[in-house]
This record gives sequence, C-alpha cells and structure tokens, in this order.
Amino acid sequence: MEKNIVSFTNNTVTKELPIQINVENVNIFYGDNHAVKDVNLPIHEKSITALIGPSGCGKSTFLRTVNRMNDLIPSARCEGTISYKDVNILNPKLDVVQLRKEIGMVFQQPNPFPKSISENIQLPLRFAGVRNKKTLKDATEDCLKQVGLWDEVKDRLDRSATSLSGGQQQRLCIARALALKPDVILLDEPTSALDPVSSSKIEELLLELKNSYTIIIVTHNMQQAARIADYTAFFYQGELIEFGQTRTLFTNPEKQSTSDYISGRFG
Repeated sequence: MEKNIVSFTNNTVTKELPIQINVENVNIFYGDNHAVKDVNLPIHEKSITALIGPSGCGKSTFLRTVNRMNDLIPSARCEGTISYKDVNILNPKLDVVQLRKEIGMVFQQPNPFPKSISENIQLPLRFAGVRNKKTLKDATEDCLKQVGLWDEVKDRLDRSATSLSGGQQQRLCIARALALKPDVILLDEPTSALDPVSSSKIEELLLELKNSYTIIIVTHNMQQAARIADYTAFFYQGELIEFGQTRTLFTNPEKQSTSDYISGRFG
C-alpha cells in the first residue's frame, strides 16, 4: 500500500469506550435514491469519530440523520434504528426539538445569527425558556471560554457576530451549540471554509471538547481525521466500508477500497 504521510496525535484508544449511540441497519432514501445503505456503526462516548470518504458517498446525509435534520427534506425517509439513551431516535413520535438540544450540530459554513455576539449564545437559551439575566450572562461567558473566544471578544459582546473573522464565527457557532449543554456535537466539515491557522484552532478546540462531549465530524481532510479522531468510518457509494480505531484504519486497513482511498488512488 502506498501510504500517505499522516501524523497522529495521542488518539490511540487504550480501552474500549462505552457506546453512546448505536446505529443498526440504517438505510436513508431521497425519493427512490438509496443514499445510505444498511449502516451499522457504534459511536463511542467522549471521543471523536471522523466520517471520511469522497463527495457524494453519504457521510453528510448520515450525519444529519443522527439529529433528524433530514426531516426538513420532504423526500427523505430513513429506516433502521439509531439508539440513544435506549430510545430509537428515528421513531416518528420522538420529540425532535428535545433531541436537537441533546445532539447539537455545526455546519460547514459559519452561520452566526445576524445579531450581537452575546445574543448568539443567549437566543437558544431564551428559546428553551431561560429568562434569568445572570444565568444568561454566565452561560455566555462559560460557552465563549470553552471555545477560546472569551478573551478575544469580551470587550465587544454587543457587536455584531458577523464582524468576527471566519474562524471566530465558527468557534462562536460551536459555543452556541454548547449553550444547551448537549451530550453530542455533530460537525459537517467545520473547517473546510477556514484558513490553516483557524482550522488548527478548531482542531485544538475539538480535542479539548472531547473530554466532555461525544463528537462526530465529517471531513474530506484525511490529515485532519488522523490528527484528531479516535475512530474513523470510511463511506463509499452510500455504504460503510470500514470502521475502526483511526490509527489502525490508516496504517492497516482491512479493505482494499479503504487502502486505495487513503493512499489517494481515488477520491
């Protein structure tokens, strides 16, 4: 195998972490298009799981299913089981608003609200019924500190969030997701629109956040997956081809197609 030169951080899993989300026989359709086929996948708690694969392979579609974002697409439907807290989150009777409080999402393009920096953190809390001003103020500071933004913006909290740089906006969006104290954070290529310095800050942030949160990240950047992920899942043509600990998957893949992809033969 022709190996890419990848660098690994200290992401070797020394003991098997408990499973927080268990995916069984999940199939996702857009009308007649069978986009994701029979996926079985464990998501381990307080770890980073990277979803890799070429464009159009189903990884973002799968990610959005984990907090029911695909419900917003009329032609989308999903079959199978995604177990979280002993509940199948694909059950149509599930409280989706509550689910999205517990499983937050950050998108590819930074999407701060066109309001002040502080309001970006506080609006989700107000929507959830929080009214106490001190609680809102403390939550703003706490969330911004978690993403390393507090010292950069504490003197301009009333300024528009759109005045921030792209990297700062993305960290603000992560802070906003943290405001509701989720268990799980989903990130769909969160650094693809950022410069290398901003991307590095996001990666460092995710490595810190995994001590408190379960993280699933879609990335086209295999170097990034190698640097930050504890587990990696390789998707191709709607199928989960291989899943395992990141270091093992990159250095000793079981499937030829995995080897071909990570060595750059296609993708």
